[in-house]
Amino acid sequence: MNLHVASIEAEAGIAGFVCRATDSMWTAIERALDNGYGLVFVTGSSGEAVARLTLQELREAIRAGVHLGHATLGDIARPGDLNDPASPVAPILDARRHIVGIEKRQGAALLPVAEPDLSHAELRNLLDAFLSTWISSTGDYITRFESGFAARTGMSHGVATSNGTVSLHLALAALGIGPGDEVIVPDLTFAASANVVIHLGATPVLVDVDPQTWCITPEAIERAVTPRTRAVMPVHVFGRPAPMAEIRDLALRHGLYVVEDCAEAHGAQYDGQPVGSFSDVASFSFFANKIITTGEGGICVTRNPDLALRMRMLRDHGMRPERRYWHEEAGYNFRMTNLQASIGCAQLERMDAFLDMRRKVHEAYEAALGGLPGVDFPPPMPPRHEPVTWFSCALVPAEARPKLIQACKQANIDLRPFFHGLSSMPAYRHYARKCPASARLSACGVNLPTSRKVDGGMVERIAGIFAGVLEAGGS
Repeated sequence: MNLHVASIEAEAGIAGFVCRATDSMWTAIERALDNGYGLVFVTGSSGEAVARLTLQELREAIRAGVHLGHATLGDIARPGDLNDPASPVAPILDARRHIVGIEKRQGAALLPVAEPDLSHAELRNLLDAFLSTWISSTGDYITRFESGFAARTGMSHGVATSNGTVSLHLALAALGIGPGDEVIVPDLTFAASANVVIHLGATPVLVDVDPQTWCITPEAIERAVTPRTRAVMPVHVFGRPAPMAEIRDLALRHGLYVVEDCAEAHGAQYDGQPVGSFSDVASFSFFANKIITTGEGGICVTRNPDLALRMRMLRDHGMRPERRYWHEEAGYNFRMTNLQASIGCAQLERMDAFLDMRRKVHEAYEAALGGLPGVDFPPPMPPRHEPVTWFSCALVPAEARPKLIQACKQANIDLRPFFHGLSSMPAYRHYARKCPASARLSACGVNLPTSRKVDGGMVERIAGIFAGVLEAGGS
């Protein structure tokens, strides 16, 4: 295997990868999480490297009954090859076998397009929630996460849910959307945005997006409004905010509800105001590939206390909070667990660091790939729009995209196409008008790996793959 050395971390980076043989399993688990590579190197009494230990091996030890508190790493680490060719990192040793650097190696392991960024903070919260025995839908972490995330979005109330799709469903249901109603939805979005409308018996009206912002526009909404229109669902796709002040004003003129789908845009702003704060209800997703995650999970945020109360009731089987087991209407079981929320609380505290990392990754891709023939990055947003990076993404020639994906796959790199425009698929074709901008973006878009494992060496490696394919004419 031809491995490209991305970087060598000396003293400052070594500590995050090294444990002593006398350390506990708990120390190794936390350090392997924090370094992002899921492994540590174990040193002996004289500081010499003796073993490599992965999270998988630590999990196997736990499953075998090894006690987290009593066992040391010396008890479970098996001396062996420290330079496994399948490992994404390897120690650099001096003559005494002391670790003097960490070599991060590209291509040794699959680089996924996205992966959850979990640390000791999430693990400690999760253990705390577990030990509290509040592991279902009630507990301190639920209330902390709901209030903390709502405040982050400039809203007064948060109603956490089991996933992002059901948070959209809950928002529409609480607003009374149902049979005979129409909801205007952009064509360039994940299918959940339209599915929840259909599941409530309403009709999604699919409209094209703006080629510069990639989002729905007030003009497209205006053209799609009919006497049956009850709501509009702007989607801040790939972290790019829609023009929410204008959409909100248009909705007020027509008497429409606004339900923002912010699944991919945690932290984005319009007019200096967070996305999610312009609507009657906004929905966020915390799936594992989102900017912050709870594994699965979602939330509705609103300023309206009555609407928040109604969403809480519907979320919990339609029970009145003041009269247990009394159901005035058929509700849902859309609740988030306290265990999920414990992870979310730690993620929320790290959100600014995630956003900064993603911005830097995207800037590195722009610098390395921007001059290649046929590669276009998302157009700069107009003034007032402040996007964030969910996935770093680019547009490539449609005929070259399958070849780029395959070439990256052969190099152990996960490159993903954009999701299909809804109007191109059988389930939604009859809800659509012509959507040429969405069709082009769907045909040409690629999502690039976006995580803290993407350093300068990896960006150069991906740029080399792109150059090889595109300069050969995509063949």
